Formats: sequence, structure tokens, C-alpha cells
Amino acid sequence: FVLQDADEAGYFYHDLCQMMGRLSADGTSSQAESVLVFPSSYRRAIKYAQKDPASELLRTEVLTRLSSHLSPSTSYLYIVSFPEALAEMVVTRKNLDSRMLTLEQGQTVEVDEVCEKLRAFGFREVDYVYEPGQFALRGSILDVFSFSHEYPFRIDFFGDDIDSIRTFEVENQLSKERREKVDIVPEMANTEEKESVLTFLPKDTI
Repeated sequence: FVLQDADEAGYFYHDLCQMMGRLSADGTSSQAESVLVFPSSYRRAIKYAQKDPASELLRTEVLTRLSSHLSPSTSYLYIVSFPEALAEMVVTRKNLDSRMLTLEQGQTVEVDEVCEKLRAFGFREVDYVYEPGQFALRGSILDVFSFSHEYPFRIDFFGDDIDSIRTFEVENQLSKERREKVDIVPEMANTEEKESVLTFLPKDTI
């Protein structure tokens, strides 16, 4: 959905979320993951050149979801944007796919191997994650704040098997929702090779 400007897009996004049930009291909905917003990466107008980290996060989430295979439960994505945001170039699909780490519940993988890949992607190891681009390892629990999601992931290992994956709140460390599969993506805004976001859209996009 392409609205006139950022304000109209914001109102429409909120309305669409309510219609799809994303803002339900218990926070659960079969369409909870299907409504996305694609904002401009700038805090105000492009001419001020002030990047907004939160908006970069939302943009990367949209690209990641478009690049990944949609699950059966979310066969459609509803993306809300406006002309200024769509006019900004994004990382190429090739570069995004080459710098994406996909983890699934039940997958067998060594935690050290995952940490090594995160370091290679430019993630910083910290005691506790609080912003995108960080990861923390405590025993069998790996916390990762990807640029592909608004909440960090908590990955619980049992030996070399991924036992569970959840999102959690940074402020209180409480779990939010269980995930079967996650895509971990580093910061991609500064890559030199770029293309239009429209190249990410499937051919049958309405």
C-alpha cells in the first residue's frame, strides 16, 4: 500500500494492524506477522541526511521477509509505505542473502560456529544486548539483536541442538513470543551496491 506521505502511511499502518488483529489484547493473531511498514531511513527529510536507526531496522525487516520464503501461516505480506521511502535505494538481494544467518528450532549447529559467524558479520559481543548489532552468550543461551527484527532473539541450545527460539524485551528481559525460525542480519545500510526495493517484490505482487 503506497500512501501519500509518512503521516498517512502511519495512520493506515495502524488501522491495518487493528483490522488484521495484530493489536489484540493477548498479542496473538494468525496475521500478527503479516503487516509491515517500510519507512524512509531518514529522521526528517533526506536533505538533512539524519539517519534514523529505528527506521533502518524496519526497512531491513521488510527486505529480509521478502527475501525469505514465506511460511504457510503468512502466505501474504501487507507492506505499507510512501513514495519518498520507496525512492531510496536498498542493499541488493544478492548481498542480503550472502549475509543472512538462518536458524531454526531443532537445527543442529555448534554455538561457537554461530558466534564466529556473527563476529564475521560485524556483530559485537557484549554482556547484555540492548541495540541491534550485538550478541551475548551466557552458558547455553545466545541472545542476538538482529537488524531484521524490532526485538532481539533468545536462542536456547541443548548441546549442539537449538532447543527453542524466542523474542524478548530488552528492558525487562521477559520473553515475548516463540519462533520456529529466525533470520539474523547485520547492518546493511552502508553497502555500496544498491538497487530498488521494488526488485524484491514477487511477480504476483498487487
